[in-house]
Amino acid sequence: MKENGSMVRRVLVATDRSETAEVAVRFAAEMATRFGADLVLVQVVIPPATTSVAMTEDLVRHARELAGDHGFGTVVVGDDPAKAIIEAAETEDVDVVVVGNVGMSGRKEFLLGNVPNRVSHGTRRTVVIVNTMQRVEEQAQKKRRFFR
Repeated sequence: MKENGSMVRRVLVATDRSETAEVAVRFAAEMATRFGADLVLVQVVIPPATTSVAMTEDLVRHARELAGDHGFGTVVVGDDPAKAIIEAAETEDVDVVVVGNVGMSGRKEFLLGNVPNRVSHGTRRTVVIVNTMQRVEEQAQKKRRFFR
């Protein structure tokens, strides 16, 4: 437990930097803020793509925008995103893992479609699965109403 009695010290959220993933990131940031916890953003890069210093710096910058000095970011490479997220949760010693339920398309969807399920069954950490598509659809409906 943290000094303040909270069981939540560190919150990790997986992101592919998409609009739907950002819904999960914002959810995790709010959770981290409420618990006074660290926020760790993790981005999984699937080979043959590679990471770069700029990619990592951008992720860290985003985490800092959301959580100040409590914001951290890491980019990892892995063929199996669920496994990479689980390993990052272990490496970062987080208490909660946040993942979105949708947001991929094409090859990514085929490879990553069951990531939330696999993460929830493959880790001993608490997992929160955010219904990201519902929120994106709600925002789109609001925009359509506004522009009518």
